[in-house]
Amino acid sequence: MSSSSLIAAQDSASIAILIDDLPQSLIINTEEGLDARQVIDTLTARKTDEVTWIQPQEDKKYISTDQVRQALSRTITFSKNRRIIIIEPAASMRVEAQNALLKSLEEPNANLHFILLKERAEPILPTITSRCQMLNLHRTSEQQDAALLDSLKVDARSRQQILFLAAGRPLLIKRLATQPKILERNQSLVVDAKTMLGSDKYKQLVAINNYTSDRTLALKLLDTIATIIHFQLKNNAVNDRLSGMIDKIQYTQKLINGNANTKIALLALIG
Repeated sequence: MSSSSLIAAQDSASIAILIDDLPQSLIINTEEGLDARQVIDTLTARKTDEVTWIQPQEDKKYISTDQVRQALSRTITFSKNRRIIIIEPAASMRVEAQNALLKSLEEPNANLHFILLKERAEPILPTITSRCQMLNLHRTSEQQDAALLDSLKVDARSRQQILFLAAGRPLLIKRLATQPKILERNQSLVVDAKTMLGSDKYKQLVAINNYTSDRTLALKLLDTIATIIHFQLKNNAVNDRLSGMIDKIQYTQKLINGNANTKIALLALIG
């Protein structure tokens, strides 16, 4: 795998094994900015593979039970080829849809495989995770990030900003490098994240109000705060407050992913 690959070098060996020995059920744990799609394309590259995607229908947030059942019904007949059902994002399945899938995981048909794609913090039923092999994707190395930025011909100032915002996440690096408006929005996230790490409660409350109506943006704010903390810890700025903030961020992420009120969840950061 080349240094400019969008898949972490440390994941390449695991992926190479899975290509020829794909488990019956696989969960790919990823995070925003990692190229999980490239991993899936690599795992399903055989010309004879019969690949079915299950995703939320247009204008819908959730994968329905009917979608799961319809996809499974097409696998009843015999096939000598690998049949692969990819569910993305797996956490968008309602509980009823997950239960519909569970029976097939317990009693799989021959040559039928499932790949469930989810971000690490997203919850799915423990009865499903217990029946799946896990592939946890990692961030790319500094050398890979440098090679990617070289190929994108990024100037020195933007390069430093992008690495701070997106180090190890190649898809996010590409978006920031090629779309100035997205880079500008992420720079605003850094300003608000630094405010949340400060001590001015009024400014913190004002910053929180920018994220109360958008869960995705709120999670990006939390990710940016975590990035700043990890950078400070890496540079030996260890203190109890920073360590405590990491716990608060994880708790707040859990609340937001669990559909709690976004504003109330974010207030937990400054409580």
